[in-house]
Amino acid sequence: MTVTIRRASHDDVPVMQALEHDAAQAFRAVGYDFCADGPVRTIEEHERGLRDGATFIAEIGGDTAGFIMMWSVDGHAHITEVSVAERFQKRGIGLALINAGEDWARGQGFSAVTLTTFRDVSWNAPFYSSLGYDAFSPGDDESDLLAVQIEEAGSGYAAKPRITMKKVL
Repeated sequence: MTVTIRRASHDDVPVMQALEHDAAQAFRAVGYDFCADGPVRTIEEHERGLRDGATFIAEIGGDTAGFIMMWSVDGHAHITEVSVAERFQKRGIGLALINAGEDWARGQGFSAVTLTTFRDVSWNAPFYSSLGYDAFSPGDDESDLLAVQIEEAGSGYAAKPRITMKKVL
């Protein structure tokens, strides 16, 4: 299995939205149905990732297998979304996408990468921890990251414990 990582384009947005919904179905296995039934990233969010950050697509044999979307939040690169199609999960594609995102962040001069994730889901916080991400509480100088947390809570994603994590590059 050869994974190819490439920059996303506007033409990829509908595919990424469908893929995000498909990827979220894995949350049903851990009782987080609200994730599987929840909204996907909006067209505006995808446009922001393409315009102001970086979005990478993982492909296998011409099929879109996953994507990562990042942009700047409080002066750090922020992983806004990582999704891998359910049929391609547990094959290292998420790791390949995160590595591509971290490489982009380094190339842009960011000193750290942040994200928000579920504390108790094995492919969320424990996975990121294994990659060198540490849980932290955003400070007063990280108002945009605090706004991300508030927006997530308003969308219903605070129904289960979420944490903020950071990796120093």
